[in-house]
Amino acid sequence: MNKLISIFTILVFAFISQNASSRQSLRSDFLFPEFIGKIASYEEEVRARLETMDCLIVPRVDDDVLDQVKRFVGRNKSTTLEILKRTEIYFPLIDKIFTEYNLPVELKYLTIVESALQLDVKSTVGAAGIWQLMPSTARILKLTINDKVDQRLDPVLATHAAARYFQTLYGMFNDWSLAIAAYNCGEYKVKEIIESTDAHDFWEIKKYLPRQTQLFIPAFIGASYMMQYYTEHDIIPEIEILKKEKITFAKIHKEVSLKDLFKKTNINKEIFNSLNPSYKKWTIPSMSSGAYVSLPDSLMVEFVDYYMFNNIKNKTMDDARMLMPGESLSDHEIISFNRPFLFAPDNIALHQAADIQLDLQLKPAKKITTLPKLNTVLDTDFKFHIVQSRESISEIAENFKVEIEDLIALNQIDPNQKLKSGTVLRIKN
Repeated sequence: MNKLISIFTILVFAFISQNASSRQSLRSDFLFPEFIGKIASYEEEVRARLETMDCLIVPRVDDDVLDQVKRFVGRNKSTTLEILKRTEIYFPLIDKIFTEYNLPVELKYLTIVESALQLDVKSTVGAAGIWQLMPSTARILKLTINDKVDQRLDPVLATHAAARYFQTLYGMFNDWSLAIAAYNCGEYKVKEIIESTDAHDFWEIKKYLPRQTQLFIPAFIGASYMMQYYTEHDIIPEIEILKKEKITFAKIHKEVSLKDLFKKTNINKEIFNSLNPSYKKWTIPSMSSGAYVSLPDSLMVEFVDYYMFNNIKNKTMDDARMLMPGESLSDHEIISFNRPFLFAPDNIALHQAADIQLDLQLKPAKKITTLPKLNTVLDTDFKFHIVQSRESISEIAENFKVEIEDLIALNQIDPNQKLKSGTVLRIKN
């Protein structure tokens, strides 16, 4: 009996799909009119949102766009939940860097399409990282790929490289739909099609592009839709305890033995490797241009402690504190992209790539007057917190469920002075 019902259902839906012109009349007579009505209403709502939503590319609501929307908010809700967790960590980083490059921050949605924000993902054709850069492109963009390190897997350096690439692409096409298409299939392919068709945007050249690129822009629109309307589709992320802790990035220049690091600190190897997949060996190589390490705040305290202890003669290290508003990325070694900062206005003036000059001069760092002692034993009585920009002592006390007076006494804080961003506080368990 169940088999007969299934066959009947398949035949009915096949009949509907093959007789599109008679769908309206069927809706009133069909066995499940309420079900069909809900589908129609759902599509109408999605279309209405797409036509009015803020998007870097003006959507054309065709079948490809609708299908990509359904991919993110319909078919793959569990994957979308995982993506939303990762955006909490990496979108502030991209926002900060792209704002410095005078690029629209909405470009960050491409990382959802390219990699679902997985740091170590690699494609079958050799692209890697959250921006899925090919080895040849990455090297042109000054990323290092060798037997020790693959900087495509470093979210900071890869985002800087992607930003430089987007500047070049926009300088070539002066249109974000074409620049994003070129990011997928190559600038010369898009340039050749434009010259042969005299087209002016993606929609005009779509049919001439490879199928993958034809879907790339709709996927970007679908990701943009997802980030704006996921709650409307009952997608509510539950952030895990580890994910709740802010991630801090340290820029270092000296070599670090990871075996020694894991042995002498409480930094978990699995957590370190998941956040820093760019290092292929048991070492972070010494690099004059600097290498990045990312860790949850409490573990970053231990990393800085270990690093400074092992590099007493290192004159490039500055006081362990967060980047302050208005300061350059190269001013300090300890950087937090996840702290609040002011965005540039929405109507950012975009420069041609040829007009952009990058200032790579580093300011001299302060001399180290005192070094923290290396703590190699787990102190279970305390946890650590790095003060965020504009964070007050009362907010910290409330977040950690401790008394303000105890926090002040334990850390010898002057209650009349404003907390400095980047200060490391001890908090009793």
